[in-house]
Amino acid sequence: MAGNNEGKHNSDIDELRNAFTAKKYSQVERLCKDHPEYVSQTISIYKDTTLHMAAQSKQKKLVLDLLKILPADCNRRLNIKNGDGNRILHEVAASDAMKDAAEELLKRNAVLLTKPNNLGEKPIFWAARYGQSQMFQFLADKMDLEKPSPEKIKDYLQRNDGTTVLHVSIAAEYFDLALLIVKKYPYLVEQRDQFSMTALQHLACNPTAFRKGEIPKRRWFMELLNKSKIETQQGGLAQLFSGICDEIFFKERESNGRFTLQELIKLLVEKDISLDANINSQATKEGESGCQKKESESDKKSDESALFLATKSNIQEIVKEVLQSRPQALKHTNKEGMNILHVAIIYRHIEIFNMVIKHEVLSRRLLSTMDNEGNSVLHMVSQKRKSQASEKMQSPALQLRDELLWFEKVKSAAFKMLGSSHLNKDNKTAEELFAAANEQLHGEAKEWLMRTTENCTILFVFIATVAFAAIYIVPGGPDQNTGIPILHSKPFFVVFTLADVISLQLALTSVGTFLSILTSSFPLEDFKKYLIQGIICLVLSVSMMAVAFGATILLMMSHNRKSVVWSVVAFLPVPIFFMSYSPLRSAALGPCREWFKFFIYFIEGIVIVLIHISLALPRILSLFFDGLGWTVRRACLYIIYKPLCWICRISDTESSQPSADRLFRISLETESRSGPLFRTNACMNA
Repeated sequence: MAGNNEGKHNSDIDELRNAFTAKKYSQVERLCKDHPEYVSQTISIYKDTTLHMAAQSKQKKLVLDLLKILPADCNRRLNIKNGDGNRILHEVAASDAMKDAAEELLKRNAVLLTKPNNLGEKPIFWAARYGQSQMFQFLADKMDLEKPSPEKIKDYLQRNDGTTVLHVSIAAEYFDLALLIVKKYPYLVEQRDQFSMTALQHLACNPTAFRKGEIPKRRWFMELLNKSKIETQQGGLAQLFSGICDEIFFKERESNGRFTLQELIKLLVEKDISLDANINSQATKEGESGCQKKESESDKKSDESALFLATKSNIQEIVKEVLQSRPQALKHTNKEGMNILHVAIIYRHIEIFNMVIKHEVLSRRLLSTMDNEGNSVLHMVSQKRKSQASEKMQSPALQLRDELLWFEKVKSAAFKMLGSSHLNKDNKTAEELFAAANEQLHGEAKEWLMRTTENCTILFVFIATVAFAAIYIVPGGPDQNTGIPILHSKPFFVVFTLADVISLQLALTSVGTFLSILTSSFPLEDFKKYLIQGIICLVLSVSMMAVAFGATILLMMSHNRKSVVWSVVAFLPVPIFFMSYSPLRSAALGPCREWFKFFIYFIEGIVIVLIHISLALPRILSLFFDGLGWTVRRACLYIIYKPLCWICRISDTESSQPSADRLFRISLETESRSGPLFRTNACMNA
């Protein structure tokens, strides 16, 4: 009989387990109603009870129904732990939707609120780990964390290894919850976890959190278009519209999340303690005491301040906030004696370099600082390290060109401070170190450039041949009698001619450029100058060829009623060519960005001046015409009235009518009193 009961019990447990797997929650409730003891029965290999499984499945109604089934005298069984030491409240705290279940659990057994698991994590810690802001706030209110001292609160908000709720919320990228925690418990910003890292240091090691909303617009539009196409095929226009709206709202939520992240950075930077430590001085003291560290220990992230970690990860938001709020932190150095400019250079983060250089007072000291090996910032260009930031895949020639541009940029910024003959401890100048470091890259770039030049020369000769032949085979053909093109009076014929001539000129220029490269000795300067000239000619020549093609289509199809459609189709290759991803196009247009920015600023200045002139023009014209009228009246007084007085010679005492001389005096008096606007009326009254 006992064996039958045990077999029935095991069968029910298997049925419970299978019901959770099949998501048949009504069957779970039925079995527990028949056997109330099953509510707290262990049913999984991880020692989870039925209540644990229901909470993990996020079934609030099922949890509440199971709690109603559990007798009141069995509330102590709610304290049962699973294999990880988690009680039922831990599992419930992992979801905001389970807040009612958490409240019911606390009514039945309030001690669950402060019970830890095997790692020392309280239920409120689990709410933070899974980013449940509402549950976190609810449990914090129940624990009444406003009254205890900060030291007492830390026991509730951190686990055994020192990791706090702020650490886990930032590590899991729940920045809205992290911002809430910083505002309520600001002293957690200074806490270090098991790796001796603060919350800001963890954030500075996560560059992907700052790039989630930085998908290029072209790529985002193409992804949205592809997704819309699939949804249209599956669910029609309604699903298409719904999908597009969801994508737009998602982008808006990402934008709001960035504002939250910026506010969080500002609060963390204000109180972070890693920004106050000068790592170099600490390392020097340890060196003097004879403590030799292993290489693996010297690379610990906890030894770097948040500023250096953010610089390595190219997180410009943190560096910018430190520059604004705590600029004194920029004077610190790491164990190798490097400051922030050294680190930005060796990790090739030009945005951070430009950001720091703009502060003239700070950059003056930073540019003149040497590391422990006597290397200046210009020597650092010869060193390159990989960071978490995505590396660009480039050809050797373009990579060498970027290195040369880096060297020139740093040299122009640091030349006044260092000159060009500064030696490091190995008695090498920056130029010598740069040439030695890029010797292998220089050789690879030579081989790549030879192959590319040969192929591009053939391509440009082909383009030049086509462009040259197109001049003799014009659209529509020539007139048989005069030889003049039949369509020469059409507007697009001029477009065709200009585009074809420009394409031919650029093709011939590029041929000469690449032939000069083939016959050169490949010095470093050629990679910075001639290569880009040839690539720019390539891009523009093909573009002009596409424009000439579009003009030809319009000339041939201008008689068609659907000329608008042909206009779109004709010039479609031009935007397709520019929108398609091309490393050569990026390399060609990259140097033009600064010129384009200057051109935009110049146009903005002209527009502002024109706006001011247009606003002031009515007043200027009014003053001009007033002055012109005053000049004319003065001329009339001196040229007409004076001769009139001399001719008439009428005395004021003998005549009752006002003489011309009197009129002249009255005009002068009126002018001095009322100005030019009332002179004519005064003379008339006189």
